Amino acid sequence: MNKFLSEEFIAQWATTQRPKLGNSSGMVVAKIEGAPDGKIAVTALIEEGDITEVYLGSGRGRDLELTIPYDLAIDLFRHSADPAVEYMKGRLKTSGDMALWLEVLPVWRSRVMDNKEPELANHTEF
Repeated sequence: MNKFLSEEFIAQWATTQRPKLGNSSGMVVAKIEGAPDGKIAVTALIEEGDITEVYLGSGRGRDLELTIPYDLAIDLFRHSADPAVEYMKGRLKTSGDMALWLEVLPVWRSRVMDNKEPELANHTEF
């Protein structure tokens, strides 16, 4: 069992097959607040819509930053929360390149709306 947002979890999540996130490139940093071990940052590098690298830590030179409460991060990962709805409610906050956000959001939302919990959730401790 991997602990949610641990190094092992991030390494496994990074290898997950997923659809392209539009055609954009950039660095996205997600800041997870209220985690059991404090604030956690996860950085994802996107090249022409493909996530090419993911790691724990806050990358410098980010294009887009997401701020997410820990409980919402779990729900988003498990596909039980809609990122567009949470954004409109103000629970998922963004800053930076809104064009990149508008490319990422519809693909992320369609993955969540398929309502299938990721396989990795079965091997994750929350």
